[in-house]
Parts: sequence; structure tokens; C-alpha cells
Amino acid sequence: MADPQTVEGLLEGAFDTHIHSAPDVLPRKFNDLELAQRFKARRMAGFVLKSHYICTADRATLVNAIVPEVQAFGAIALNNSVGGLNPLALDIAGRLGAKVCWLPSVDNANELENVAGQRDETKLPYWMGIAREMRALGIAGSFLNVTENGQVVKAARQCMEIMAKHDMVLATSHVRPAEVLPVVKAAQEVGVKRIVVTHPEFPTTLLSIDQQKELARLGAFFERCFTTPNTGKIAWEQVYLNIREVGPASTILATDLGQTTAPYPDEGLGMFIGRLLDNGFSEQEVRVMVRDNPGGVLGARTTATAVAPR
Repeated sequence: MADPQTVEGLLEGAFDTHIHSAPDVLPRKFNDLELAQRFKARRMAGFVLKSHYICTADRATLVNAIVPEVQAFGAIALNNSVGGLNPLALDIAGRLGAKVCWLPSVDNANELENVAGQRDETKLPYWMGIAREMRALGIAGSFLNVTENGQVVKAARQCMEIMAKHDMVLATSHVRPAEVLPVVKAAQEVGVKRIVVTHPEFPTTLLSIDQQKELARLGAFFERCFTTPNTGKIAWEQVYLNIREVGPASTILATDLGQTTAPYPDEGLGMFIGRLLDNGFSEQEVRVMVRDNPGGVLGARTTATAVAPR
């Protein structure tokens, strides 16, 4: 078992780039200020606030004013509640200071295709309940495609141009595995500098080792989330293998936590760190994945700059 003091030391200065906090339209375990106080108590560096439905940039601004010891970053997900692939909503988010833009998640056509064949209700995403309510009311809107015939659609490219304008991080979110490469290439063509591949071990966004290596050569980072193996969606051993094969230099450890029955993010990230130490990863490798890489991608203060292998 990993030494608790070693884990605590590695949490110091760590970031979590994927947290679902309240206020939200879904029940959450904690609110933004509780989250910030927990990070402050453990000397963690900061976090990204993710909502599937609303921009969180204004919330992050308030958190930074109230708990300045922690760096909170706002974000936006391009689902139908903000107009889908909507460059206007994205530009407003950028002007408010949003640092991360997720491509569509809950309204991604990829999710429709995968949920349609899912017969086990226990394996459906946490947000599925509210998504079904909106569709029953007839207000959910159409499912969204980021590409057509292998090419990024015009609206998605326009959004990428806005990301580049505001120097935002593009997160691939819930796009199909086959779409990730054209998305990354298109984003780089229009000037997006930092790209994060969201939970590449998640069932609907599962990428092969070869796909990940190709994306790593392009400079993309891989946000490997605690909840994916912790809820049995993939074996922990596969996560360890993926990190070893693709490399810690292109990996970001995150949690994707906020569910009411799950651990707090600081607890989950600590568990993630402990598992990696117990399975042969060095303290330096873990530090790169929890501090240097996410801090560099986010442009955080007083952190090392992350450079993915090319």
C-alpha cells in the first residue's frame, strides 16, 4: 500500500481538470466553495468546473475571489442548453474567462448511438435521468455531430476559431473515437494550442493504444479519469497499461467526480495516486501527471509547462 504521507505530498500542488460541482441541474455532492476549501486544506493547486448544461466561468471568478489560494477555472460544454455548436455562446464564455471548452457531451450523437443499445440501466451515465426528462418534454433538441464524412462540420470549426481567439483548451468530450483525430487536426489548423482528449478509457470514447500514440505525436494530452475504472467501466490494469504505453508525459490524471454517492475529488485523486504508486509508477511520474501537465495545459500560475511528446 502506498504511504499516505507520500500520497499527501503528491496531492500538494495537484490539479483536477474535470469536476462536477454544485450549483448544477443535477444533484451534486458538494458546491464550488466546499470544493475550494477542501483543495486549500490539502494544499492542492486548482480545478476545472464542468457542467454539461451551463458555463461555469462566472462561478470560477467568484471562487477565485473568495478562496484565492486555489485556482478555479471556468468552462463550457457545447450542448444544446447553450445552443450546441454555438460560436456566440462560446465567445461570451471566452470573454468571461472560460479556460476549457468541451465539445458536445450529453447531446453528442455518439451517446445516442451507444445508449440505444444499452440494456443494463446501471451502466447508463449519471446524467441520463435529466436527459430523458428533457426529451420527454420535447425540448432537448437534436443530437449533435462534430464531423460529417470524416470532416469537421462548419459550426465546429467556427467554434475552434473562437477557442483559438481566447486561447482556450479544447477538450474532445464525448465525440466518437474515429472523430478525435480529425478534430485534433482541424483545431490545430485554426490555431488551438492545447488539446485534451477526454477520458480515453470511457466506453463511448474508448481509444486504442495505436490511436492514442498517434494523437500523442500531435501533442494531445489524455485526461484519464478516476471514475472510469472506479465504477468498473474498464479494468484498472488497462489504465496502467495505457499510461505505460503512451507515456506519463502526455497523461493528465483527473477524477470526473461530483456524483452524490462517490468520493470527494481530493479523495478520488488521492486514491488514483495511491494505485499508480502501488503499480510501479514513480513519484516523479505521478507528479508530472497531477501537477506539471495539467498546470501547463491550463496556463496556471507557478507551475511547470507541460510538453507532450512529438
